[in-house]
Amino acid sequence: MANEQPPLPAITPLYEPYYRYTRQHELRMQRCRDCGHVRYPFAALCPVCHAEATEWAPMSGRGAVASFAICHQAFHPWFQSRLPYNVALVELEEGPRVPTNIVDMRNEDIRIGMPVEAVFEDVTDEITLVKFRPRKA
Repeated sequence: MANEQPPLPAITPLYEPYYRYTRQHELRMQRCRDCGHVRYPFAALCPVCHAEATEWAPMSGRGAVASFAICHQAFHPWFQSRLPYNVALVELEEGPRVPTNIVDMRNEDIRIGMPVEAVFEDVTDEITLVKFRPRKA
């Protein structure tokens, strides 16, 4: 079980550009070309103005912890040796809230409102995950 892969996201056509950019260690998200709304989760239509026109805009990678939980039970065998681990919701400066993990710090030191910045974890040749670490103010 030690060599088992973590559970990985399925790369659907809608999410393929996102993962293409993360492999390049760039954080980009859909932005409506009509109203400028940055949307996550990604969708074919803008939830604000219902336009189809979109672009993959670069994000700053900066945000703040909006919520988090510390998991003490492994819901997949890969997590067993990593207990306890955190699952967080980070609100980017551009608005979207993204599920992630906070890295490079102890779980007990995570705080809501804490400033964080994106880092990239190359998990496989196809999948790079966006995680966040504490940001120096």
